[in-house]
Amino acid sequence: MDIDFFYDRSKPKKKEQSYGRLAVQQRMRLAMAFLHPLRPIIAESWLNQGKGNRSKAFGQALKALMQEAMDGHYPDQRIVAERVRISSGLLPAIHVEDVMCGDRVLEVYFSDESTPIASSTDEVVLVVYSPEAGVAGRNTDVFFRKDGHIRLKLPAQLRSQRFHAYLFLHNARKKQFSRSIYLGQLAG
Repeated sequence: MDIDFFYDRSKPKKKEQSYGRLAVQQRMRLAMAFLHPLRPIIAESWLNQGKGNRSKAFGQALKALMQEAMDGHYPDQRIVAERVRISSGLLPAIHVEDVMCGDRVLEVYFSDESTPIASSTDEVVLVVYSPEAGVAGRNTDVFFRKDGHIRLKLPAQLRSQRFHAYLFLHNARKKQFSRSIYLGQLAG
């Protein structure tokens, strides 16, 4: 009797991964790929939720994205950019009145209802992001709640393609943040 194969007990069997495990792995890959270019911004704006630790802050943002911004079922899962939170906190947000996008500049006009928690010197941050290009940018000039507008010179990579825009505020000491506002998908 000829036997061309044998069974090796020391060699582990390869198990096919379950549907649930594959779905979770895909969700994690999508979320990590989406948030990675935003890592410096998230490390700053989620720091309170991360108890002062930058990697824990990123983990909290990742958790929020996976719980709130994922849509669809495996293998057709996707991220809904409108539901992604770039920042999180209790600082009151602003009311956006107008968004104007030119070929090199993005301008946002807003009004603010005064509240006891909000200060006129709260800084406004405008973030532009293209997940396809893997490019994110934010304003470098300082704009305040009292200014009523913010202006951002678009990065060269985003001038010829579509990108997402988000807006949030923080206090002067960067200890309190507002929840981010999604401004829409715009074209440079």
